[in-house]
Amino acid sequence: MDMQSRLAPFMPHGMCLLWRPDLMGLHVISDGLIALAYFTIPFAILRFVQGRRDLEPKHRALALLFAAFIAFCGLTHIASIIVLWNPIYVWEGWLKAITALVSLVTAGLLTTLVPLALKLPSAESMRREIAAHRKTMAELDAARAALAVRVENTEGALRVAEQHRHQSAALLSTVIEAMPGLIYAKDRSGRMLLANEATLGLLGKPWSQVEGRRDDEILSDKRQAAMVMAHDRQVMDSGQVQEIEEIIHHPGKGPRVYLSSKVPFGHAGDPINGIVGVAVDITERKQLARDLLQVSRRSAMGQMATAIAHELNQPLAAITMFLDGGMTLLRAEQEGPLVRSLAAAKEQSLRAGDIIRRLRAFVSGGDDITRPENLASLVDDACGLALLGARENGVVTEITHEAPDLEVLVDRVQIEQVIVNLVRNGLDAMGEARGGSLRIATGLGPEGMAMLSVSDTGPGISPEVADRLFEAFVSTKGVQGMGVGLSICRTIIERHGGRIWLDPNTEAGATFRVTIPARLRAEAA
Repeated sequence: MDMQSRLAPFMPHGMCLLWRPDLMGLHVISDGLIALAYFTIPFAILRFVQGRRDLEPKHRALALLFAAFIAFCGLTHIASIIVLWNPIYVWEGWLKAITALVSLVTAGLLTTLVPLALKLPSAESMRREIAAHRKTMAELDAARAALAVRVENTEGALRVAEQHRHQSAALLSTVIEAMPGLIYAKDRSGRMLLANEATLGLLGKPWSQVEGRRDDEILSDKRQAAMVMAHDRQVMDSGQVQEIEEIIHHPGKGPRVYLSSKVPFGHAGDPINGIVGVAVDITERKQLARDLLQVSRRSAMGQMATAIAHELNQPLAAITMFLDGGMTLLRAEQEGPLVRSLAAAKEQSLRAGDIIRRLRAFVSGGDDITRPENLASLVDDACGLALLGARENGVVTEITHEAPDLEVLVDRVQIEQVIVNLVRNGLDAMGEARGGSLRIATGLGPEGMAMLSVSDTGPGISPEVADRLFEAFVSTKGVQGMGVGLSICRTIIERHGGRIWLDPNTEAGATFRVTIPARLRAEAA
């Protein structure tokens, strides 16, 4: 059976309208206009979808389904026009079924998007948001303008600060170059960061050959370089300012002695980054000190001449007495007491010769050479000379050695002069009162240093003088003293790598303490 025979039982919809032209025309025009509108809407949707490439896939699918739904709605209205004359109600029903299916899917997707659509801001809220955005932009523009003004002011201040920095740097450079001494700076590794013209003149090299190099790369004498670098490390490790004498070879003047003040530098709380040093050539000053040393020796000899003559008379008188006794005994017998008398006479004569030899060595100064010396023996010999006349003044002396075998590497005559000076100063301090006690002690001090102390029970030293006691021409003896003895003592001790200082006694008097490096057993071997 064909479709025509199947549709035969139905009658066209126009029959329901009694084929009235007015009704037929009304339905045809209405459905036609609706279909035209429905067919226009999908094209508009398709154009929108094609123009918006940024649509998400689900939104694009919803738009296409909605366009299909509208198109199928338009087809149903076309079918309504056709059934006015042809009863294709089956086709019309299937068409509506398809339209219903598409509309249900579209409605389902649209239902899920409604909550999201409700969250979209309204036009009024968008206007308010846009107004707030414009206000924010205006405020940002104002802030940007204010910031530009501040940046301009800051840049101006920075330019002024940079000018001041350049002026300060130029002034500092002028001051550094105008200084007569050496000025230099080194980093933690000992590499040169700064050197003035005086320093470059000493090194005999331009700055290009000095910058960033260490002393062992600059100085030709590697022993001098090692000594300077050791002093630098000592200052940086201790973190304290130190004054150190260093001997450096000058290209035109030969070996020169420099007094270097080395200061560690670094930010607060940070490790030491290096040192800054200022050095002054004290070669001529050292020569003057040696001249004053000789003057001091001669002055000390003048003060001790009377005491020495008195002490020499005693052994000479004893020699005469023992010889007279020996001659008497010789007449009576040939051995026994005679031998002992002659031996005693020999001992006293040797003592007199020993005093004279030490006196000659002290006056002449001896050779400026360091040798290993037993500290106890050195102190005993010096005290034997310095204590002449002490018993006549009623002074009780006590000499103790805590380490009798302790050795030091020193110039014997110079260290003896220090001991004699300290002992004579102690005797002079107690001379007016007559009596008192003088204690001389040696032993091993801290950090491997040998220590010597000379303590008296005199009136002591006032704090005003104590602060300047080791300066040249400062004396505690008034017009009777030259004020160079203790200054020379300090020079000698520091030259030996030691230190000398004063400690006031608790009850009376004062104690001078001296430290010099002890000679270790490994060095002695």
